[in-house]
Amino acid sequence: MAKMIEARDPRTVWATMNWRALVSIGLIGLLVGVVTYALYLLLLNFVFEPIMCRAGDLTARCGNKEGFASAVAIILGSMVGLVFLVRERVYRPLLVILAVGLSMWGVFGVITGLAWLPATLVIAAAFGLSYMLFAWVVQPISLVIALALATLAVVIVRLVLTA
Repeated sequence: MAKMIEARDPRTVWATMNWRALVSIGLIGLLVGVVTYALYLLLLNFVFEPIMCRAGDLTARCGNKEGFASAVAIILGSMVGLVFLVRERVYRPLLVILAVGLSMWGVFGVITGLAWLPATLVIAAAFGLSYMLFAWVVQPISLVIALALATLAVVIVRLVLTA
């Protein structure tokens, strides 16, 4: 006898993401935030500062070490996040990672005056909330709508972080 499978209505796709999945994605974001901040500190202190600030004639480049360390740390952290999001079976994980990377691009400049523990907590919370936001925003069935909503959310997050 044939088994009948009921199809879901594609317009209710936002209703399919339950709270447990959203919390799981937030925890992944927290983990990625901590890993990204640790990578940033390691790259800044042990890679870019010795390379860019060691010679006397290279002091003009020494001011850019934070930007380079931030960019590389966010890219490497995004790779870790992508693996976890794929494992969690998040819908459009690459779009989520791209949106989080673009929105968090200058986040390390915001926390420059903080000690390492509060800075780690702020970064982890920012990444956790961003992962949850963008995983929820890219859920519509239409890719065009998902891209438009993700772009709008990136602009809003960037405005909030730079304000």
